[in-house]
Amino acid sequence: MREYFAKIKQHPVSVLSGTLLLFIAFGYSVPAFAAGKYDSALVDLALAGMLIYSMCGKISSANKTVVTRWERMAAWVLLVLANVVVMLPGNEFFGNLLRASGFALLLCSFILYFCGIRNAGNCVIPVLWCLIFIPFHEELMLMASYPLRLSATTVSAWCLKGFGVNVLHSGSSLHLPGINIAITDACSGINQLDAFLLIAYIMVKILHKKDLFRYLHFLFIVPSVILGNTVRIVLTVLLYQWVGEVILERFWHIAFGYGQIILALLIFLAIGKLFSIDEQKKEDAA
Repeated sequence: MREYFAKIKQHPVSVLSGTLLLFIAFGYSVPAFAAGKYDSALVDLALAGMLIYSMCGKISSANKTVVTRWERMAAWVLLVLANVVVMLPGNEFFGNLLRASGFALLLCSFILYFCGIRNAGNCVIPVLWCLIFIPFHEELMLMASYPLRLSATTVSAWCLKGFGVNVLHSGSSLHLPGINIAITDACSGINQLDAFLLIAYIMVKILHKKDLFRYLHFLFIVPSVILGNTVRIVLTVLLYQWVGEVILERFWHIAFGYGQIILALLIFLAIGKLFSIDEQKKEDAA
């Protein structure tokens, strides 16, 4: 840890960009703390800290990086694009989103100019997390909720038909004889997605040595959530037919909700193990 901080202190760009992002992330988290949403705010800040820590370590290696003329020209293009994006018209939500996107482009252009394209690429995810995801947390979660619910509902209907259940689905609702089951925002797994992202990030950092495998593994977050939710829905319907309405009571609903997250994490972990085996084979071959 001491060597890490000694290394980044020698590179002002890493210190400046990391400190700026950390202050921005904290500032945007204050409204969540004020609203009593401590769990999501703390998870967002924890992941922001990890991303910034990783970013600063990679940028600090730019002391030995020779930035080409083309990279600096690309940085000026990004700077111009940032100004254009900020001036685009939009309503309250999209206007604020455009301004945040413009500032994100500005910060990326700054790192690109001084540290090169590779380090600019390393800053993209931390910048998007701190400048886009945290301030527009609720809006982005609501936008992601419906596709997750719709996918899980569709796959669940296919599975239930395979079990011989007479079921129809429309949108995010299942229609069975005598009952309709609506898959709401709370049932989509969206409320636990923050914690899932944090745990998934720690998993990929531990399981993989190369960034390529980390990125590929991370892409399986959404399929893992959908599969976990699908199993929960299918079990709920099957147990409802076998046991009755008692399975729809609050206790079972909460228990299946926690089971869904645990199952999704296990699926994500199993996928990571498969990537680790492939990664090890490539290392052995090399």
